[in-house]
Amino acid sequence: MQRSLAVQSLGSSVCLSIVLLAAIVVAGTMHAADPSPPVCAAVAKLGWELLRASEDGNAIVSPVSIWESLAMTHAGARGQTAAEIAGVLGMPHDSAVISAAAKTLRQTFADAKGKNSTLSIASRLWVQNGKEINDSFTTLLNKNYGAATGIVDFKGAAEASRAEINGWVSEHTEKKIDELLQVGSITSQTQLVLTNAVYMKAPCAKTFNKAATRPAPFLIAAGNSIDVPFMHRDGELTAGKVGVGKAAATVCEIPYDGNRLVMIVIVPDAVDGVLEVLNGLGGDWRAKWMASTANSHPELRSRTVHLVLPRWIARQSLSLKTVLQSMGLQQAFQPGTADFSGIDGGKELFLSSAMHEGFVDVSEEGTAAAAATAIVVGVTSIGAQPAPLEVRADRPFLWAVIEQQTGGVLFAGLVRDPR
Repeated sequence: MQRSLAVQSLGSSVCLSIVLLAAIVVAGTMHAADPSPPVCAAVAKLGWELLRASEDGNAIVSPVSIWESLAMTHAGARGQTAAEIAGVLGMPHDSAVISAAAKTLRQTFADAKGKNSTLSIASRLWVQNGKEINDSFTTLLNKNYGAATGIVDFKGAAEASRAEINGWVSEHTEKKIDELLQVGSITSQTQLVLTNAVYMKAPCAKTFNKAATRPAPFLIAAGNSIDVPFMHRDGELTAGKVGVGKAAATVCEIPYDGNRLVMIVIVPDAVDGVLEVLNGLGGDWRAKWMASTANSHPELRSRTVHLVLPRWIARQSLSLKTVLQSMGLQQAFQPGTADFSGIDGGKELFLSSAMHEGFVDVSEEGTAAAAATAIVVGVTSIGAQPAPLEVRADRPFLWAVIEQQTGGVLFAGLVRDPR
């Protein structure tokens, strides 16, 4: 069954824009990790794969943002198109399973909010006046993603529609992202835009002392360094040595308010080892570090740490189309072949582009981060105290902000130059 959301008719040319935005502002004792739900492992795997596809320079992605964007796209896909999207999501080709997984993610992060934190998630479906949409699609998005439907006039007032959507995005991200949709991204051929915003603000569990911040060399590459401000902190943190050979690294977890959200810093032992370390990360990246056996202790455990971390600000735009295609999402980008009939009953819609933008600002108080995704569819052991483990992030390193009990990844990034 279909319904007309308004009365204006459209030509045969069809273009659908789906936009997902997530913006998180976080400022911020390890417990034994619970087994990660399959969706958390899938989100982590997607995030590391996206980072591996990033080019030179700093990189930042929000795996949750991109995963949920694709999950909502899956709700309107059918046949091989839907199967390929499910494959990229790391989930069974089953809309009910994927929707339930999305609910698990949202509940996980809602439960992780500290008492001094704020966290909100908002979704909205923007539909061309007169465009017929399947009831099943709008009902699923409203029920499982909280996406209410708004009517706009892409055909007659594309720029005004773009401004209205950007205004909604700005409002729901505390103005961290004001211009998600650039001039020209909305045209008279646009039929739908799907937006999702996540905003969180929380203090650090223990802030860095600003008086201890001082400049020191950061090794961009062997024999090439720059001076940047480094923050210093001593105390008990979950940390340890992981990996072997060129993939060896020192890992440290920095908790935020409530101790459920943490930033994990992964510093390669080798100055040029960041890609080797990154290549070894997958869905079970953290679980294997926390595992213990009869013959070994967890690689990461609570210990005395001297942490040296640079302040950094990074912003990156990433085109997702090529990397998603390399991950198996082929048919969705092919006009005449893609099947998004779950949205409107027809087969004219196809993915024409997919963009992601991330921002992060790490300082003594904590972390501010934001990300936006746009998919355009065309038309612990106590004993003798050892010496502190030094975690010195003075070379290209990896980082992630996660919900520590499940391993759900909010943001992940690679710092090659903290300037």
